[in-house]
Amino acid sequence: MPTVTRLMRGTRPTGPILAERRFESPGGPGQRAAIRVRAPARDSRTGNYRCSVEWVHSGQKELFELWGIDSMQALQLAIRAAGDLVNGHEEALRWVGSDEGYLGFPRTYPEFLPKALVRKLERMIDREIDAHTRKSEAQRKRRSRKQRQVGAGRRTPRANLDD
Repeated sequence: MPTVTRLMRGTRPTGPILAERRFESPGGPGQRAAIRVRAPARDSRTGNYRCSVEWVHSGQKELFELWGIDSMQALQLAIRAAGDLVNGHEEALRWVGSDEGYLGFPRTYPEFLPKALVRKLERMIDREIDAHTRKSEAQRKRRSRKQRQVGAGRRTPRANLDD
């Protein structure tokens, strides 16, 4: 079940806007959207913190609350929720100034997973990143060698000054 369907609706923002990301329609001017994360606020009754996320799209504004044991956890959950809210809109929106299709929020995994599984997933991700990096570096080196060879073939030989 997607996190978005489980987000708790908020009634009032928690504090000033800490971060905002703007989106536009890839076809040009038209549809615009924004996601905003507000500063966490401490709840005097529980001592826990809540952090608001605003999702402004299609002419409406939705407010969600994320709760954490401390302000850092509330903020981390809010950023993750912001990504969950916008991911899935890659066809309709584009992060202003980025490659088409990437909205700027990496995929995350749930916190309730066992530690051993999290470590296994992280090792798998690290291996894939390493393999991609090695492949990209090898391609870059091949292109560089090819450019040097092409450049060397274009040089005109120097005249022999002893003639």
